[in-house]
Amino acid sequence: MTKTGAPARTPVLGSRFRWLWSSSVASNAGDGVTRTLLPLLVVASHPQPMVVAGLTAVNMLPWLLFALPAGVLADRHDRRRILLFSNLTRAAALLAAVGAFAAGTSLAVLFVLSFVLGIAETLAETAAPAMLPDIVASEHLEHANGRLFAPQVILNEMAGPPLAGLLVGVGATLALATGGALYGLAAVLLLGLAGVKAAPRTAPPPGTSAARSLWQDLRTGVSFVLTRAALTRTLAASALYGLVYSATFSMLVLLAYRTLHLHATGYGLLLTAGSVGSIAGTWLAPRLARRLPTLVQALWSLILSGAAYVGLGLAGHVVAAGAAIFCNGVFMMSWNIPVLSLRQRFAPPELQGRVMSVSRLCSWGTMPIGAALGGLLARTTSVTTVFVTSGAVLILGSVALLAPLRQDALAGEQPEASRVPRQHTDTERGEHDRGTV
Repeated sequence: MTKTGAPARTPVLGSRFRWLWSSSVASNAGDGVTRTLLPLLVVASHPQPMVVAGLTAVNMLPWLLFALPAGVLADRHDRRRILLFSNLTRAAALLAAVGAFAAGTSLAVLFVLSFVLGIAETLAETAAPAMLPDIVASEHLEHANGRLFAPQVILNEMAGPPLAGLLVGVGATLALATGGALYGLAAVLLLGLAGVKAAPRTAPPPGTSAARSLWQDLRTGVSFVLTRAALTRTLAASALYGLVYSATFSMLVLLAYRTLHLHATGYGLLLTAGSVGSIAGTWLAPRLARRLPTLVQALWSLILSGAAYVGLGLAGHVVAAGAAIFCNGVFMMSWNIPVLSLRQRFAPPELQGRVMSVSRLCSWGTMPIGAALGGLLARTTSVTTVFVTSGAVLILGSVALLAPLRQDALAGEQPEASRVPRQHTDTERGEHDRGTV
């Protein structure tokens, strides 16, 4: 049964969603290969820890520099074309790197490549969720987001790393070319979305300078978020989750080696358990969303995730640790999917990109800080303390942030267009050209 008492049915998402999903599968496969490939190539020639850490920092830097401007671009231009440009840019960059390796590459080429891939990812990860309400009806967003998250977990965290390792074993140029081909395939598959009607865009006022126009658009997006309690509080909770996740994940390898006495294979299996939990969460979260109020699901997902972190820190046996990290993967997706869908519903079409960019900045911008705090806490206390403290902070913080919100107040904060469902014709019901926004 659904929240309204009607029988639960599997939504029909339509052919346009299938094109988007197929493109997402290809691009996530490219992500899974390149995110493992670049560190392996750096380690092969420069195995110093600071060099490897610098590569990761360069790849994540565009999220701090360009996340908010990427949201403005996604609201001014056709989001499908932004995705197309992003995938083509990544394909071209990797294929150019093939030529650089053939000519004898340098460390600087790998750093430039990492930065370019980071910029393209920032654009793609902002435009894609902003475009989803153009394709899928509002009441099916949880199901659609769950379908998109599943291949991301499988290909980024499970299949991509071993594939990259095998490809590097054959040759660096083959590995780079494979990543480029996957992004090229993702671009080609986006051509199937050519008929999607773009949401209305607001042009800059005549005579306004580019810098001033950008600043005004940024202020409009941030103001929209700050004047809605549901968005502000869930974004604050996302920032807190980013801190907790990065603090614990940065110390997970030490927990595995020192406390659980695992080696490389055991640590890999522990990560796999978390990934399997995330996949299970992508299946469970949309079904819970049809039965539970969004805020109830979000609050309890964070509370249970915090409890899983505490359990992981206190686990003295690998089986208990595997169960805890599996459950945490389930609860993480049970939080991510309904809250992302909530933000997509709240934002009017012309602000989807900016709301998504603020969301990404809050979620991912806090991760470097969390990793540093986790390291400091582990050095002054213990690795176990990092997990127990992080879990307790997540539980208390989520209650403080989300408990004051009331589900019946959400409708009053949503834009009028988001609250009035559009009547589908018989033809539209199968394709969902555009549902409620």
